[in-house]
Order: sequence, then structure tokens, then C-alpha cells
Amino acid sequence: MECDRCGAPGCEFGCRRAHTLPRTGMSAELDAIFLADKIHITAHGPTVNALAVRDGKVVRIGSREDAAQWESAAQTHDFGAATMTPGLIDAHSHAVSAGANRRGVDLSRCRNLDEVRQALVDQPQDVDSEWRLGWSLDPNLFGSAPPSNGFLHGTDDRPTYVKMADGHSAIANSTALALAGVSGQEVFTSYSCVVLGSDGEPNGLLLEDEALELIRKHIPPLSAAQQVACLGALLLAMASTGLTTLSLLDLNLSSLDTLAALEVEGELPMRLRCSPVFDPGADTSTELDRVTDLQTRSGRLWRVEGVKLVLDGTIDNGTAWLEHPDTCGDSTQSLWLDPEQFRVVVLELANRGIATATHAIGDAAIREVVSTIAAMTKAQRARAPHRVEHIETMPDDLVEAFARSGAIASMQPTHSTLYVWPDHQDEWSRRLGPTRSRVNGFRFRDLQDAGVTVALGSDWPVAPYDPRGVIADAQLRRPHDRADTGQTFPRQALTAAMALEGYTTSAATALGWQDHIGSLEVGMDADVTVFDCDPLSEAAESFAASAVIATSIGGRLIWH
Repeated sequence: MECDRCGAPGCEFGCRRAHTLPRTGMSAELDAIFLADKIHITAHGPTVNALAVRDGKVVRIGSREDAAQWESAAQTHDFGAATMTPGLIDAHSHAVSAGANRRGVDLSRCRNLDEVRQALVDQPQDVDSEWRLGWSLDPNLFGSAPPSNGFLHGTDDRPTYVKMADGHSAIANSTALALAGVSGQEVFTSYSCVVLGSDGEPNGLLLEDEALELIRKHIPPLSAAQQVACLGALLLAMASTGLTTLSLLDLNLSSLDTLAALEVEGELPMRLRCSPVFDPGADTSTELDRVTDLQTRSGRLWRVEGVKLVLDGTIDNGTAWLEHPDTCGDSTQSLWLDPEQFRVVVLELANRGIATATHAIGDAAIREVVSTIAAMTKAQRARAPHRVEHIETMPDDLVEAFARSGAIASMQPTHSTLYVWPDHQDEWSRRLGPTRSRVNGFRFRDLQDAGVTVALGSDWPVAPYDPRGVIADAQLRRPHDRADTGQTFPRQALTAAMALEGYTTSAATALGWQDHIGSLEVGMDADVTVFDCDPLSEAAESFAASAVIATSIGGRLIWH
């Protein structure tokens, strides 16, 4: 038989012979040759030692002996005993809007609320803003008490605003609430909430986007130049961890300006697929046209593609959409005031050939998305991928329905290792109760074994962006740097190959880019990540601490 990629007779995928792409329309000289003791074409093989690049594409793969017979190359990169994989893809990130405006203090390492308060008080005041800002506050630090701004005593000299780790809630001190005129009587077009205390006044806790915006709009943004600098530094730091592509689910109009300005300064260090968020409170026809029109925007290494929809909130806050209320009586409804309209929107986007990524954490939300995707025609599903984001609790019958629907799963292993505790005394577990948390929670392996494509990502800034840690946690079912910590959901552990697949071929499929990234087969873009060890054989803890030697986009070295 002929090879699907190179057309060579008698060549089957999985062999280790040299593969060559026909040179029609291409320059005679190779742009680059990459050499390493192990080059994994995909997470499941084959493994070679050399690949050649021309015009940004892999045109040959083979052994070092084969490479010695290839035509000359402008550059040869020999990484010796290192291991090369397809470039890593984070299937779920918020790097553009969050990264361009990142200011304040990271609270993820705080062990109690006193440490949180002290970190905020010690924060130097910006020259252009009086606000104290913090992010990644773990809701578990409140214990069994409802979150409120009570711990922010002594901060009223300046407005203070703290984003919770889930990204769907925040806490504002009394000064910030007063400055924004928050009364607790606000009416929203989607499910959002200003939480009131026992005295009937706002207690500082804000749930979901419209409530958060009451405060956010009063916080002075960074200047355009500062946003470009912040995003550029963040993307370079992300590239240093082995990432070559991000799926960004946070696009807004200012993000487009920032990306365009960043490319004026030079090449981006990774590919960016940017998806705008559909506003359920807007006029449906107008909003459909808005997100459709954005699909034409692009740069050299970024482009707008797909739409994000948010069907529910989070379990920790009681804003998820569950089939039965949580133990506090919460999480009973969709963020869309009319869930039927969600189905109308997704099917229309599918009809227009636009990919969708829907945030669905609770079982009722997941079921709604899965049934909507299952209702698509085969032609609609073929035009663009449709995926479900997060997927934190679901019963057996829903796993089966998921597999039948053709939906893609996009999940974040560190959500379940950093914020869910082995003894299930965390807020997520308490609200769900034993069955929905311990039995139905975070079913990575069950979905994989059912034949579902499972893409992996970080959801930064909700959790750290380093893919080495995420890949390790997916195998260990505990934080990779906490050997003294027990496992959460041990039955859901992935193999090393499954975890790497989640960051390569499966992630590329989730983006709809599987025809040019995600593997190093002949004809694919030469996006590579080079490690000082083999992620398929190294112990997970060691891999998490391994060195990234280089990354490449289209054969061009980025990080090295």
C-alpha cells in the first residue's frame, strides 16, 4: 500500500524508514534538519532520529544515517540524547486578556486568609492606580464558612478586588463596593449575583461575569504599551515550558489590538487560536453576526476561530448547573436564562461552520451540550469541531452519551489535583456529596476508554500553565511536587502516552488544526518541543522537573 503522507509504496505508518515529501513548488535546499536520539512522531509512535524541514513543513523523517544522505540544509540542530515531541498545545487558556492586564499579587501560594490579607496589604501601590488587586485565591481557604470580605479588615484605605481561583467569582472590600455603587439590587441579563450578608447588604462576594464587571470597569487598565509588554513576556515564558500553541478562550476587541501590536514588534513565540465569548444577554441575531464577523481576523501566527459559550458556573460557588441541587440547595440553573436559546445558537454556529467550545461543569450542563452536539447533522459536525470544557461530574449514562455524540472533551487535570483534596473535605466535594464527587468526578480515563477525544490544558490563570506539571498530575492524580499528598480519583489516571496525546494530537483535533499540527508526520508543520528526557518513559515527577531545551514553530527555533 502507499503511505498516506509520502506516497511511498510499501510504507505503512508506524515504520521507521525515511519519509520524503514531494518537492513540487519548493526550494531545493532544506531549511533545517533536526536530530535527536528520540523523535516521537506521535505519542503512540513511530520514533525516529531525524527530520527535515522545508518551507515550514516536515518533509523527511528517518534515522541519522538517512539524514546524512539528505540534501544540504541551511541549519542543522543536533540535540544529542534529548527527546523531541510534537509541539505542545494548551487546549484551554486565558493568556491574552488575563496576561495583557495581569497586575496585582498571585495568591495561589497563600495557606490561609491571614496570609492573603497580608500579601494584599504589602502590595506596592501602582503609580497609576490606587487599587489593591489579587488573583487565584483558593476558595477552600474559607473552610465551611461562606466567602465574604470579612477577612479584608484594615484594607479600607484603598479599594481592593480579589479574583478567586475559579475565575467565576471575586471578593471586593467595602471601599471598592462603595466606589462602584454596588447595592445588591442589580438586575442582570444572565445568571450573576451580588451576594448579600445577613444584614441585607453586599458582603463582598460577586458571582459570575456581569456581577464581576460592576467592579472591573472601575479598575484603571494598563496602557496599550504596558499590555503589549505584559503579554509578550507571558507568551515567551509559556514558550519556555514547551508550549507552541494556545487555544485562547477569552478574546475581546482590545485583545485584537494587543496581538496586532505585538506582531509589529516581531514574531510571536507560539501559535494562537483565539475565540470570542458569546454574550447570552445580547440580542441573539446581532451577537451571532458579531462573532461570525470576527472569524475573519488574523495575523501571522494568530487567528480568530471558533466561539466560546458559558453554560454554567462553578461547583464551588454554587453556580454550576446540576441535575439535582448541591448539598446547599444551589447549582440548579444555567447561566443562560433561556437554556433553549443556547441550543439554537450552537446549532446555528454549526450551520455556519464555526467551531464551539462550551464551558459545562455540572452534569445538567454537560448533558445539554452533549445532546445539542448529538443533534447536529453529520455535515455540521464535519465543518468544525465542537467541544465541552471542564466536565467535572457526570454519571455513567452521560459518559456513554458523550461517546456517542461525537463531542470532544477538553479537560484540565490540575483542577482536580490542586483544588480537590484526597479526603474530599474541600468545598467542591462538600457541595457535591459523596457519589457525585468520588464516583462521578473528573472522568478523564473513563472518557478516554470510551473512545472520546480528550484534549488537555491548563485553564491559566486558574491553574499553572506549565504543561510538564499538568502532564505529570494527569498520571499521578496528585500534585507532582507533593509526594506526601494522597491521590484524588486514582481510577482516572492517564498513561504517559495518553497525557502526551492530550497535549498534541487530541489538542490539535479539539482546535480543528489536526491537519497541520499535533504530530510530526511528513507534511505537517514543523512545530516541535525538545526535552532533556523522554516524557513517555521518565517518571512523572522527574518529567515535571525536566528541562525544555528548545521549541520550534514551523522549523524556526523559538526557545533554546
